[in-house]
Amino acid sequence: MKNMCKEDLMKIITQASFAMDDTRLFLDTHPNCTEAITFHQKMEKVRQEAWDEYTKRFGPLRFYETDNCDYWEWNKGPMPWEGGNC
Repeated sequence: MKNMCKEDLMKIITQASFAMDDTRLFLDTHPNCTEAITFHQKMEKVRQEAWDEYTKRFGPLRFYETDNCDYWEWNKGPMPWEGGNC
């Protein structure tokens, strides 16, 4: 993931998030399905790795991930309507 561009990392984050949400809904009615639990854990790991790489290279995706130094500057880059990926 280290060589991926901003858009590709965001795509992985979005797809893994969707898969996690979908699997979570399935697990509501099938709580003992080990295959679904394993898949959810795998997607969680993929998402976290992409999230970590994204924030390391391009900055925080959420306001809560800022430190005191850039508290009000968490959205320095272009906004989505300006062609950015927030």
